[in-house]
Amino acid sequence: MPNKIYLDCTHTYNSGLNTGIQRVVKNIVKNIPQVSKELGIEIIPVVSISNQYYSFDAFSEGNKKSNNLKLFLKKAYVAMRAFLDFILPKKLSKTLYNPSIGIFINKLTDKILFSKKIDADKLVSLESNDILILIDSTWLNNNYKQLGHLKQKSVKIVAVIYDIIPISHPEFCNIDITASLQDWYKKATKFIDGYIAISESVKEDTYRYIQNNINSNIDKKKFDYFYLGTNFSTEYDEKKVPDTFKNHFKNPNTYLTVSTIEPRKNHSYILDTFDRLWESNEDATYIMIGRIGWNTESLIKRVKSHKEYNKRLFLLEDIDDNSLVYAYKNSKALIFASHIEGFGLPIIESLFYKLPVLASNTPIHREIAKENATYFDLADTHSLLSIIKSQNIKPVNDFIWQDWFQSTKELILKSKEMV
Repeated sequence: MPNKIYLDCTHTYNSGLNTGIQRVVKNIVKNIPQVSKELGIEIIPVVSISNQYYSFDAFSEGNKKSNNLKLFLKKAYVAMRAFLDFILPKKLSKTLYNPSIGIFINKLTDKILFSKKIDADKLVSLESNDILILIDSTWLNNNYKQLGHLKQKSVKIVAVIYDIIPISHPEFCNIDITASLQDWYKKATKFIDGYIAISESVKEDTYRYIQNNINSNIDKKKFDYFYLGTNFSTEYDEKKVPDTFKNHFKNPNTYLTVSTIEPRKNHSYILDTFDRLWESNEDATYIMIGRIGWNTESLIKRVKSHKEYNKRLFLLEDIDDNSLVYAYKNSKALIFASHIEGFGLPIIESLFYKLPVLASNTPIHREIAKENATYFDLADTHSLLSIIKSQNIKPVNDFIWQDWFQSTKELILKSKEMV
């Protein structure tokens, strides 16, 4: 049995965000005390600061102004890089896309805008036979010197893999994420003792990528997977949901999308469908919930200039968990049109609250939702439209899924078994 297990939460701790991976990290950390007690092993969430790990008691709530400032600085950096790329010779312009530059800037802005000072007594020292689990967006805060030092001390390192979409489908991601993830696999693989993916599909994709591109002799026993959890209901309080938010859901034919708004999530396909519904006088509402991501300018312009905007078409950002649960409980169905996913947590959350799911027909959606969802074909521009018009939507009956305690316990147990 390992002496202690540490969870690297650096990116989530610094950013203060609460979407995607950050929600996963926070839910795992929240369930650590109970899992630690049941398994009889000390489990400690940590943040990396200046090549040292520090334990922490709680995540910061983030600061909207700081997040907006960081987004502005990132856009300014990307614009400046594009200008330099245009005027510099090709050989020089290639250096602008070196992952180390983006990572350095990301760390610098995080340190300036988000990081809080931690007392010196929070410093922890990982020792031989300890396990470090990289549960966060590790490729955005790479510190190979620190990983190398830990390996010299015989610390076991396990990486949680959310997906390899930036590598397998770079057309849906910006060049920085793709370059950073490729760089991470190239440099971090020699330090990693095991990989735990969030689905079987991601596990297989990760193994094949490393085998074909990094290490042809890598042992498949170093790869495993666990499933994410859900347990919103234990904390839901409808009284805390603003009336202004509730008013969006007055129409009984309200359809919902929950995800970061980016090309891969395919909101345009859904909006095309609703345009046809509205043109045929169907009384339906479409609500997009999620943080605005990259390469969305044309979509956001289309949404905000739409004649139905703030009438039967809504874009809602920065909502809390209570409001999200209310949305799940008061919609007609979730629509999940992604081209590719690593898991699709909103699908599980929707089914958990008995909200029917309309999902694109992809292997990962079928792995997660199985027969509990209604699937549509992205290659057919009328597939989703036909389902909504015919109301041939599969109801949710007795859907059972593990909670975050069970998910966290599964991650810890598999990490121990792997090393």
